[in-house]
Amino acid sequence: MNHGEEFMWPAAVTAAVITWGATAYNYTNTGFSVAMIIFALFVIYTLFKREKVPAIHLDRKLVGAFAILYGALFIATLFHLDNIKNLYGGYFCAVGFVLYTLPLWMLLYVGWDRDIRKIACLTLYAVLYALCLYGIGKYFALGESRLSSFYHFSTRIGMMLDMFIPFTVAIAVYYRRKCPWIFKAGVILLPLEMVTLYLAEVRGSMMGISAAVVVTLTLWLHYRGKAFSGKTRFLLIGGAAAFVLAAAVYAVFLRWGNMNAMMGGERFLMWESSWHMWLNHPLTGIGLNGWQASYASGPYHPLNSLEAGQIMPHNVFVYFFATSGLLGGLGYIAYCILVMAYLLCRVKTHTDDIFGWAMLFAFVAATVHGLTDQTFILKLTGRILYMLMGISLLFERWEYKRT
Repeated sequence: MNHGEEFMWPAAVTAAVITWGATAYNYTNTGFSVAMIIFALFVIYTLFKREKVPAIHLDRKLVGAFAILYGALFIATLFHLDNIKNLYGGYFCAVGFVLYTLPLWMLLYVGWDRDIRKIACLTLYAVLYALCLYGIGKYFALGESRLSSFYHFSTRIGMMLDMFIPFTVAIAVYYRRKCPWIFKAGVILLPLEMVTLYLAEVRGSMMGISAAVVVTLTLWLHYRGKAFSGKTRFLLIGGAAAFVLAAAVYAVFLRWGNMNAMMGGERFLMWESSWHMWLNHPLTGIGLNGWQASYASGPYHPLNSLEAGQIMPHNVFVYFFATSGLLGGLGYIAYCILVMAYLLCRVKTHTDDIFGWAMLFAFVAATVHGLTDQTFILKLTGRILYMLMGISLLFERWEYKRT
């Protein structure tokens, strides 16, 4: 048993609640609050027992990514304190974006010196089985036009599955010999996720997952290609190409005949409006919580808009430039570059690190999907991204950096 043996059961329960809580935003708004309470009790308990605080070490690229992005957002927000909701309490705000990262730090604190990886993975599988089975049942029972499961909007299902699918595969592959029944559970779960994704009809997911397949497979063959025969490489490349082609055809088919839907609704209007917001406020934008009101009325409202209630421009890069100017926009670009640099270095150093590959796939898919939606800035998917990052970092910690 690892260091901190006597605290394994409290740690396991805490890790399970954190993993569940990060996914629970829509069907119970108190889910993550419960997770924070349980985590706080765990910290108090371990300190009472005089357990030392874990010495968490992150790669400098990740530390730099966090410091640049969140530092830039807070600096930009200092120029918009006339509306305090830009700092705290708004649908989008500087403090809120930082709080999205809590699942990462909570899992690292609990799991750095205690191996809670299996319970976190089992909890994730349980959440995904519930999401898929409930969603498919609800879709057919209620005759939904698009599957939404617990989460009200089908687009959220797509954004979540962008990140969940590679981790479903990684967990199954990792435990295929260590715990065969987990492998079998993953083999059953993956087709359920594919059916769920198909019924959700999210074109952004087709784009994000296709990009992730291309990037991940290209790097995989580059770093590990010598381990495969020419025939195997041909089959992998052919399979990836077939998937990307099928995804593209399916995405076009979904909105065929509806020109407005095929063009993404008002996205071009939103991006044009956001462009003018940035032009008029180039350094610090209009405020992190200011986009919705600016688009709904006033000089940035398109006269032919029919979606004035939209809360964001359906593009994460555009959102940051419009609301926090060059500071936030370039900060987010730097964040993406540094996180990608860390992931590329990680999979190059340990080419058998399946959770490094899973995080690479998830990050690429979510970032590309963010070109047409709100992956990184939505509370639900932001928390999930960081929860999965925490699980991935714990596998790196226990598999490669135990010393």
